[in-house]
Amino acid sequence: MTTERHEPVDPNQTPVGGATPAGQVLDGLQRLTRRLPVTAPRRARPSRARGAPAREQLTALIDALGDTAHPLHASAVDELVAIGPPAVPALCEALNPNRPWLTIYRAAEAAGRIGDGRAAGPLIQALNHPNSNVRWSAVRALTQIGDVRALFELRRVAQHDQGRTSWGEPVAGAAQSALAEIGRRSVWGQSLELIKTAFTCVFMILALILAFSVMSRLRDELDRFGRVIPGQTQIPQFVLPTVEATARSEPPAALPTTVARPTTEPVLAPTGGSATGGIAATIAFTGTVRQDANIRPFPGTDNQPIGRVSLDDEIVFVARSANGQWYLVRLGERRAPGSAINSPDGTGWINQALVSAPPGDLPVQEPTAPAAPTPTPAPSPTP
Repeated sequence: MTTERHEPVDPNQTPVGGATPAGQVLDGLQRLTRRLPVTAPRRARPSRARGAPAREQLTALIDALGDTAHPLHASAVDELVAIGPPAVPALCEALNPNRPWLTIYRAAEAAGRIGDGRAAGPLIQALNHPNSNVRWSAVRALTQIGDVRALFELRRVAQHDQGRTSWGEPVAGAAQSALAEIGRRSVWGQSLELIKTAFTCVFMILALILAFSVMSRLRDELDRFGRVIPGQTQIPQFVLPTVEATARSEPPAALPTTVARPTTEPVLAPTGGSATGGIAATIAFTGTVRQDANIRPFPGTDNQPIGRVSLDDEIVFVARSANGQWYLVRLGERRAPGSAINSPDGTGWINQALVSAPPGDLPVQEPTAPAAPTPTPAPSPTP
């Protein structure tokens, strides 16, 4: 609840407008304006001399961000936001990559809610953190701050970041939304769109001028084609070859009665069959590896890798798991020197988030785990 500020009025002061009707109106306006605050009411942020939070208090709140057992853990973000800009330097220090990821995650949340541009630099650095939760929180904070310096890094995250938060939110999707929001709110972003539109129009006009020039030259060449100009055009003289009669004429070679027609066959690739072990033939769909990844002998991460693929490797899709989360693949022709799949048939399983989607439907294959090897009895010692 905010209180209105009233300036004290001297009862002995002479009214500005006097006793006339116009003067009474002016006096009423003067009293009314005294009741209006000069600026919008703001939350009091005391300084050090006026009871500002001490360095020890800020340190305790920063430590509570990443410590779930700390008594101030649940309210640390709200208290830092209530402190406001004086807490920004401490939050910038908390965004250091050497801190625990939970501390950086919640510090980015507090910095975004405060909205101070001093935190933009550390937040941009947090976009490179190995933890996807931290990158997602940094994207959200930069969206709230709205600093245009983050546009290039946000565009990189939107195009190349394949990570997801622990609750399934894609980091790239949050970065794409942040780009749209910052571009909509910033004059710089709107100006950039206008510049791009202007460049596009200029290129279209230049292309039309070039096309018109090429068409004019082509029309002139066609007009001159076949025209005889005295003194400039030389008419070639054609000499007919002479054919000498031979004593013995040979019959012409017989023309082939059949003509081979090219046929187009679909490329067939072996894929895993049903549970009985059958092998079916289907059209081979190819894709691309989006980032370096391991190849597994079975769908899931609870088994040892049997190979590794690299970014931009070409793969051939063989089958998919029943839930659609894993693909059975083999390497294509375009691959990195270190890429290999060490299995008898050269195939292995990879998670669907690490490769591009196949252009068509794949057969379903659910491999069974191999039976545990029977332990070989130890040889009895010879007497």
